[in-house]
Amino acid sequence: MGQRKNIITLISCENAKKGYKFIFEGKTFKECKSCPLFKVCVENLERGRVYEVVDVRSKKHKCKALNTDLAVVEVKEADIEAAIPTSIAVEGALITYRGVDCSEVSCRNYGLCNPLGLKIGDKCKIIKVYGKISCPKGKALTKVLLSRFL
Repeated sequence: MGQRKNIITLISCENAKKGYKFIFEGKTFKECKSCPLFKVCVENLERGRVYEVVDVRSKKHKCKALNTDLAVVEVKEADIEAAIPTSIAVEGALITYRGVDCSEVSCRNYGLCNPLGLKIGDKCKIIKVYGKISCPKGKALTKVLLSRFL
């Protein structure tokens, strides 16, 4: 089980800044399939994952589908804040992400219990433990920072 490597991809020049985070939705246009940059622009990324720009290169490319310039950037999968059972919330531990069975959309912790970028079954390392969170359903949950592994 190893940590993911940085990935070269293309994003809009206006978003090409270190620290910028985005969710890759996987949308493409008909022009994309015949573009020589398709593999770098689209196929390098996994749909539904959150990425963070870690380096911006000076090279730019014209996107015919969007009629705009795209910057070459280096990205990594972003670490994700999530709620997990308190019983397994140990900094440095390797876990299989199981999610929290909750549909309380109005709860202030809903985003932690249903974090974007994580999928059930993902192998993760607990990078940081922030502390227990209040759950209206009485579940013992702790807010943590997770880094996904292969």
